[in-house]
Amino acid sequence: MKRLLVCLLLVGVVGCGESEQVAQQPSGESEQAKELTLKGHLGRVSSVSFSPDGKRIVSGSGDNTLKIWDAETGQELLTLEGHSGSVRSVAFSPDGKRIVSGGQDRTVKVWNLADANRGTGQVLP
Repeated sequence: MKRLLVCLLLVGVVGCGESEQVAQQPSGESEQAKELTLKGHLGRVSSVSFSPDGKRIVSGSGDNTLKIWDAETGQELLTLEGHSGSVRSVAFSPDGKRIVSGGQDRTVKVWNLADANRGTGQVLP
């Protein structure tokens, strides 16, 4: 079993998460954790979460945005804007098709990733 350790080292706070990924390793290879540093937020990171399939990471920040990252490469995939205050909490839905975020602006937003992947970043009504 291969472990993936991801750390968000941005302005202010460090957020880390761990995901287990099942992978066949050739005999004789030692198991090592791969570390990624994801950079892109302009404010402190307050929340991170892995998608149910372990392929993506969502982060919420004091810059009022959510960012979606590729968990394998660390590449930023998408920025979601809509909160008027710091994003304090983020989570994927169990099916990985939506993200919920809570902000210092006293709102909870549900993001439809199908719309977000088309570039709209639309919040569900």
